[in-house]
Amino acid sequence: MKKEILLFGSSTPRSGGSLVSNILSVHKDIIITQDLIHFFRHIYKKYLPLHTAQNKFLLVEEMCLRIKTRNNITLNSKQILKNIKNVKNYAQLVKKIFSYILENNNKKKIIGETANGEWRNIGVFLNLDNNNKCYQVIRDPRAVLVSWKKISFSKNYDYLNILFNWIDSINFSKEYLRKYKSRYMRLKFEEIHSDPKKNIYKICKFANVKLDNNMLKPEKWPSLLQNKFNHINVSVYNKKNIFGFSKKRSTNWKYHIKDWELTLIQFLFKNQLKQLGYKIYKDDKKLLAKGLKILESSSLLNKNYKFYKKNGKGTDKRLNDPSNPKNWGVIPNMNAKKQNLQARFIDTADYKIFAKKMKEIKRNSKKFFYD
Repeated sequence: MKKEILLFGSSTPRSGGSLVSNILSVHKDIIITQDLIHFFRHIYKKYLPLHTAQNKFLLVEEMCLRIKTRNNITLNSKQILKNIKNVKNYAQLVKKIFSYILENNNKKKIIGETANGEWRNIGVFLNLDNNNKCYQVIRDPRAVLVSWKKISFSKNYDYLNILFNWIDSINFSKEYLRKYKSRYMRLKFEEIHSDPKKNIYKICKFANVKLDNNMLKPEKWPSLLQNKFNHINVSVYNKKNIFGFSKKRSTNWKYHIKDWELTLIQFLFKNQLKQLGYKIYKDDKKLLAKGLKILESSSLLNKNYKFYKKNGKGTDKRLNDPSNPKNWGVIPNMNAKKQNLQARFIDTADYKIFAKKMKEIKRNSKKFFYD
């Protein structure tokens, strides 16, 4: 690789991970993929033992097929297999995979990925190599809830599970701030929008690069992010691609949240909201009973609520297993004028192609049985 540093970022869904990956990717020396490789979701500890030819074949072929059918990006599986032939551990593996992507972006010197829902693996990534660096984006849970609710596949009130994801991510971020210091950076969604320049300088210092002025010129981002490896965020409010900075994105939630949702969140996380500098708004305490009754009416939510009430801890568990193709959403197309954020991969022709070819890959892997 051109440079040993690897970057990895994570957050709860709808927290600003795409914004940070875009900020970094418009820098002339950096490329950040978004939910592409998904190292921890689809690779880490999934193919054991790692050193066998059969498992390396399965790992690479699945990754290439998944990225082709979901992101319409063709990777050279033979070249990747050749690159990882002598790999014996995950530290070597992640470097080889990212180095392949970097080679396809030869003007870039630093590579990384933002992966939703993997905040618990930030420590794992940092421990793989002392040169690795990680960032985490946090956002007001009231905004996270409103945004998530608009795209969630969940039934009834199970979308509220994102609140227990949020507190889990906050708790882990506190530990990372204490333990890793210079190799870990926590960013606040609202602060990026209110003071882009200050936060972009912070990001550049963390990545050990000089400021690229394009990072402060969102009007140039659409053309700079045309690279097939880039991911463009989509607003849940107008279903369109969204670039750059706007203070309104920090307050839009106030016009969409229900009174009982606001009351419930501020009851659950009042101390954390204050500690993180988020404003507490006037709510209706009479509606708290409604919110708590809703939590208790769902076995999943009730379990997580009781656990949080007893231990002050959340969960990283999603409503559905995100590693299962049947639970995948459709990756938004940045060239589309309007996006369907609730489209499901299983309902597309690409899912049938994926399922069929995965069976072929598993059959072909049997030739390595005696490896």
